[in-house]
Amino acid sequence: METQSIPETVTDILAQLISIPSVNPMGRELSGPMYFESRLSDWLMEFLNSFGAKAERIEVVPGRDNVIARYDSPGAELTLLMDAHQDTVPVDGMTIPAFEPKIADGRITGRGASDVKGGLAAMLFAFRRLVQEQPAGAANVILSCSCDEESTTLGLADLVTYWQSPGRSQLVTSQPDGAIIAEPTLLNVVVAHRGAARFRIRTKGRACHSSDPTQGINAIYRMAKVLNCLEKYAEILPGQVTPHPLCGGATLS
Repeated sequence: METQSIPETVTDILAQLISIPSVNPMGRELSGPMYFESRLSDWLMEFLNSFGAKAERIEVVPGRDNVIARYDSPGAELTLLMDAHQDTVPVDGMTIPAFEPKIADGRITGRGASDVKGGLAAMLFAFRRLVQEQPAGAANVILSCSCDEESTTLGLADLVTYWQSPGRSQLVTSQPDGAIIAEPTLLNVVVAHRGAARFRIRTKGRACHSSDPTQGINAIYRMAKVLNCLEKYAEILPGQVTPHPLCGGATLS
């Protein structure tokens, strides 16, 4: 990793985060320095070490890590978890340089500026102040920089095992009392989120010569029946599930 000066302002932190690609390939078999979070994890550990924070890097899957830091406040009984993910969505279709942060009209642009390196920068800045200033009455704070949020949430799935599996983490040994997740919400407080179930459906057929299709089974025709059923179910699903007071009704798409 190229050596960079340790940033002082939250804007400088965000600019450096944007300049380090951490693209999630979203299940595609892609490789290269643009993809995955390894380079950003290197930077995060360097940043946290620069002000003496307790930090660790935990492998989730080969080449993809969660970066964890912790501040223990004297006498605190409660622990707050702050989480922001390291990865971004791909850069396909972008019309501006993805990894060259630009500031104009009070905004900074670049891949991940909103989702969610802006939130990560704010949390890193706040966490550094917490460690350096040690304000009285603060809670214990765990800062989690998780991997793979944009695709299969491997990082968060791994994170919630740390307080259940002794030795998995040196810094997360008990369940936090509360959590703040740095997703962009226009600064609105959001306390609930829809879940999702994703599935794959495969229909099988039998190959034959096109001169006599009666000898075969057309898998596409079979899939067409499945799609018709899904379309009908999508129409009746909202009436079968009681809407959540905050998240609304169920959908199928």
